[in-house]
Order: sequence, then C-alpha cells, then structure tokens
Amino acid sequence: MGALAWIESDFSVGCYSSAGAAGPWQMMRDTGRHMGLRIDDVVDERYSWVASTRAAARYLRDLHDMFGDWSLAIAGYNCGPGRVLSGMGSGACTFGDVDLPGETDLFVPRFASAAEAYMQVEMDTGGLAVVWVPAGLDLRVMAVECGLDVDSLMGLNRAYLQERTPSDGTAWEVVVPAASVPAVLETAWSIDPDDYLVQSGDSWNGLASAFGVQQEALQQANPGASLEPGSTISLPTSQRRPVNAGVSDDPQYTRYTVRAGDTLGAIGQSVGVSSREVAQWNGISTGAIIHPGDVLLLRAPEGAAQTAAPGDDPDAEPPAGEGIEIVTRGVRVVHTVAAGDTLWDLSMDYGVSVDQIRFLNDMEDDDLSIGTVLVIMPD
Repeated sequence: MGALAWIESDFSVGCYSSAGAAGPWQMMRDTGRHMGLRIDDVVDERYSWVASTRAAARYLRDLHDMFGDWSLAIAGYNCGPGRVLSGMGSGACTFGDVDLPGETDLFVPRFASAAEAYMQVEMDTGGLAVVWVPAGLDLRVMAVECGLDVDSLMGLNRAYLQERTPSDGTAWEVVVPAASVPAVLETAWSIDPDDYLVQSGDSWNGLASAFGVQQEALQQANPGASLEPGSTISLPTSQRRPVNAGVSDDPQYTRYTVRAGDTLGAIGQSVGVSSREVAQWNGISTGAIIHPGDVLLLRAPEGAAQTAAPGDDPDAEPPAGEGIEIVTRGVRVVHTVAAGDTLWDLSMDYGVSVDQIRFLNDMEDDDLSIGTVLVIMPD
C-alpha cells in the first residue's frame, strides 16, 4: 500500500492537486467522505496520515471486492470505479481488456514497479507516535508547553485546519515525536486548552516567534496584558493559509468538462494559453489523453478576457455561480431514483462524477427522493 502513497504524493501529507485531490493518498472530497473521513472547515482528515491511511485501505478493499482483481482496483483508485465499469464493456474482466484513460493505462504498471521497489526499501519509522489529546485543544499552546516546534507539529497534523482539535467529541488523534509522548500526554490533559500560561523569561517577541504569529497580532489579541509569570495570554487565530486552499478554490479558475473531439491545445486556445499551461494547472502531461466527462481547471492570463470554450455559443450565459461549466454532449441520459440509490452509486454506475450529477440537477445536498428523475448526461 505504501507504494501507492509514494507515487500519488511522494509521501507529502500536505499535497493538494489542482483537481482537488488531497493528502498523501490524493483522495477527492466525495471519496473521502464516502470512506468515513470528516471534511469541513475545521478538520480535513484527508491530510491525516492515520485517518486517511485507514480510509485508503477501506477504499482499496472495496474496489477489490467490486472487481475481484488488484490491477483493476488500482485502476479504479486512479480514474474512479465508474470509469472502470464504463470501460469494461460487455464482460471484459482483466486489466488489459478494459478501455481506460491513457493516464490509468500507465499508472497501473507504474504502481507495480513502485511496489516492487518499495519492498526492497528499508523503512524508517521516523520515531513518530500517535496519541489522543482533548477536544478543543490549541495545538500551538501544547507545542510550546512541551518544547516542540509549532511548525513541525502542525506539519505532522495538517488535518487540523485551524491548528486546534475540533471542539466536539472527547479526544482526537495527534502525531508527535515518539520521544515527546510522556510530555505531550501530561501537558495536553492538564493545560488550559485555549490560553498560554506565562513563564518566567517570556517576551512578546519570543512568544510570537514560538507560536508562529506576528508580535503585533499577539499583543493586539491581549490588549493591556503584561507578561507576568502565572498570568495567561490568548493566541490570535492562525493566519497560516489552510493546506486545502488550492487552485480549485481560487475564483480565478473555472471548471471545464471535456467533450468529444477536445484537445488540450484547443481548450487552451479558448482562454488564450498554451496546452502546456492547461496541463500544468491540472497536474497532467501535455501528452495525456483526455476523455469526454473529464473536468479540467482553466484560468485566463492576467489582463486577458476569457473567450468561449471550444464549440460554445459566445453569447450564451454561463450557469449562475458556476463560471464556465460545459458537460458532455451526446445522448440524453436520465435515471429515476429507486430505493437504496445514492449519488455515489449512481456516479459509479454511469461513469460520471458526483459533482456533475449535482450540477446538472441543481442539487444542494446528497439527499435523493424515490421517483425523482435525475439528468445524468444532457442532450
């Protein structure tokens, strides 16, 4: 399994792709949630080594149960199970017989080579441990109280987007240096979860440096306070950019759904850029094969007016709130919701994304009502 994280993210826990895949296992938001991960404004467990590894293992198990073949399971991990199912045609059941995206055709043998190499590597655990700490704990306070570097601790615990554990629940997992486990356990469960207890010798400059905040911001959060040993000070909200504030959340970008006949060059021309830039924005090579239904991020050059996408009516208004969003043109496909249907299941059955189904049917949540007719692909 480790070979998969190696080729997906090079073991970078804060990895975030232009398509929205996140963490060491490069999971999409819907996949992560389906696998039981919490993803909101407070915590994104795709960035948790512990939680995301468990989820990736469950996902691979489910894919193997679905296809009965590890090569197809790895293919499904790369391009989505719906894409694999749609490429199986009338009974193809081995990797070589399935019509898959070119990137996936390369990904599976690349994984096999990486897995073989991975088995030869002598692993170094890095001397880390997982401990449970209270809910609502400011991890910066805990770090300084334990003599740990705040940046290093948060680098190990990128899932906590506000640099504190969520206030709900009773305890949360935190990765710490193994040598610090006794100090962390004693400190985490005894200190004030919000405020720092001033020590002898503390200075505004020194505390600001230790907490990774601006001295001015620290003092503004504590107007009139003095650094008297035994007193407490509050920390300002972290100003660090959340790890998941990637380009897919950037208002400069719009999403474009590939249609039959599209090329990276033609798509790039529609916004006045080269195929190389389109490939760069989407984490693919300029020679990558794109398929109808694939979603690409586009951005016009600074100061340039964005032109119509290939084949579009230049006078047509884009869907409200969505910028440029074109879906695959072809035969109209609809589905009448039956008991037990979920958006996840429908996305796999039809080989489309959950986001596309939501978009085409103007859905704000994942709730489905029996008898509702959903548009899966428009005319």
